[in-house]
Amino acid sequence: MDTNWPDQPARARILIVDDDPGSLDIVARLLRPRYDVFAARSGERALAIAMADPKPDLILLDVMMSGIDGYETCRRLKKNEASMSIPVIFVSACDAIEDRLKGYEVGGEDYVIKPFDAQELVAKVTHLLMYVAERASLRQTVDQASSVAMTAMTSMSELGSLLEAMKTFSTCTDYSGLADAILAGMALYGLEGVSQIRGLQGTQTRNLKGEANPLEASIISHMANMDRVVQFKSRISCNYAHVSLLVTNMPTEDPERCGRLRDHLAMLAGGAEGRVETIDATSEAQRRGVTIEHAINRVTATLEDIDRAQRDNQVSSRLAVEELTQRIERVYAMAALSTDQEEYMEGIIQEGLDHLLNVQTDVSYLQKKLSSIVTELKAMSE
Repeated sequence: MDTNWPDQPARARILIVDDDPGSLDIVARLLRPRYDVFAARSGERALAIAMADPKPDLILLDVMMSGIDGYETCRRLKKNEASMSIPVIFVSACDAIEDRLKGYEVGGEDYVIKPFDAQELVAKVTHLLMYVAERASLRQTVDQASSVAMTAMTSMSELGSLLEAMKTFSTCTDYSGLADAILAGMALYGLEGVSQIRGLQGTQTRNLKGEANPLEASIISHMANMDRVVQFKSRISCNYAHVSLLVTNMPTEDPERCGRLRDHLAMLAGGAEGRVETIDATSEAQRRGVTIEHAINRVTATLEDIDRAQRDNQVSSRLAVEELTQRIERVYAMAALSTDQEEYMEGIIQEGLDHLLNVQTDVSYLQKKLSSIVTELKAMSE
């Protein structure tokens, strides 16, 4: 009878444990056509075989043996993590209900009474092996489902961290704050590194402690000109036109998580890129607004000067007309002109004065429009 395990058995391995050689031989002859059968003549030997690899797929265990009996052997098998999953069928002449109950109490899966029916024993062995195989398959399915569920839950948790990080981007109004928000987002994944922002406000390169050192700034600036995603061992960089991030502790021991993190980091950098464009656009709009405000103030001041000069000119013109009229009246008195001459001179002078008054009227209309424009410009600059 074989007593050594083959390296790669093609069939189920059955260990028969009995201190009676005749019983061992009978059971072995019965099972050998279907299974690889091995024998142990004591509980101690059975335990040694069960602890070694490859392990038996099923154990047929006699109860009454010298040394430790079958019950104690089974109890030790089921107590040890290395052998607790091996199914046990007790084969015994003890038929009392107490003996059966004790067999179940110590972990046995079935109980066969000697003398046994050959077909019954083979059927019980076959059924139990099928049950164990189905249970193992079910356990594998459950393990796979649990693994998928855990992966999905982890992925959802990671996605939640990404969304949480990107929500903070909307509150960032400058490059320094945005660079720190990127690092905080990386930290949600347990990642460390450097972030860099480039744009109208210049360049900001930060790490978790604050401003990055010159070497870090040099490395990330160099990698910014590479591909969108570049990985070298535990380091990875994600690059956009205005944003670069460099991670220094990627979990390379977990390729699946590493792949998910690559996607999350690319989206994190992409979200920051959009925020940089918004910050730059806001900054440019503010700059243009200030420029326009300064221009409006200069135009307003100039128009105010023109308005003031025009009003002064109108007053001076009226005064000049009044003075001219008085001087003409004095000339009439001294010149001793005839009536026709006075009427002629008055006509010429009156025509000139009327023309001057018409011009002043046109200027007054334009002056009112100019004053209105000045008022509107003042309101815009306030």
